[in-house]
Amino acid sequence: MSLELGRSVTAILNPSKLPTGCRFCYNRRMAVTAILLDLDGVLYIGDHVLPDAAWAVRRLHETGFRLAGVTNTTTQSRHAIAKKLAEMDIPLAEDQIRTPAALAMARIGHQSARLFVRDELREDFSGVCEDENQPDVVVMGDIGGEGYPPETLREIFLHIMDGAQLLALHKNRFWQKPDGLHLDLGVFVAAIEYATGKEAEILGKPSADFFHDICRQLDTEPAEALMVGDDVESDIGGAKDAGLKTALVQTGKYRKDFVKQSGIKANLVLPSIADLPDAIKFL
Repeated sequence: MSLELGRSVTAILNPSKLPTGCRFCYNRRMAVTAILLDLDGVLYIGDHVLPDAAWAVRRLHETGFRLAGVTNTTTQSRHAIAKKLAEMDIPLAEDQIRTPAALAMARIGHQSARLFVRDELREDFSGVCEDENQPDVVVMGDIGGEGYPPETLREIFLHIMDGAQLLALHKNRFWQKPDGLHLDLGVFVAAIEYATGKEAEILGKPSADFFHDICRQLDTEPAEALMVGDDVESDIGGAKDAGLKTALVQTGKYRKDFVKQSGIKANLVLPSIADLPDAIKFL
């Protein structure tokens, strides 16, 4: 069942005051031991930290939860993300940050690859054998600007038609920037899939492998992990399919009508990350 909480969450923590169905979940729940936190849209938007985000993460740390920062971003390396979090006073270290790049490296292995990623992300692909002419693998990530121009899409199209495998670091439809919503990588990945008739392997959220790999690294079972995000499809839908509990925050790219249209139900719906430390008691 889904439980939607407003700002009065701290006033109704007594489980006897919950609806019968929710009280049953409360009494029979498997304890949450690990929390996966989406970053952009949950802890910050662009270069602006969201209210009380740093406080909430510190409180979760102090409570004893195993934490991971889980992001589909392909605009920055793990090192750059960790530096950004530190500057915002958000206590997540570089070794707690999980991105699709590590999975991409494992999938590429000793094969040659054509990397369509920002220069800032290339340090996470150190050691990859690059081939611009006849790659075994094509990796699609964020390339900056407003996305992929027609000539770049054609280049990728020809590589895939010649037999290269297509890896997408994620397949998000859109993302939230300080000036509003923008098209995301998924739009361009879908175009290549449609044109070639071949399906990309998605490495980030909502891939179940991505979630399961993080749970293994945190030494926790999926049923004992909670995914917190603002993307109802990649964060919530993907995590639910992978067996995790979910909390949808109404910040970042959250749009009520889009959530309703998706039909996806989170275990918790919260105004923001600031409400999580108290609301987690409902799971």
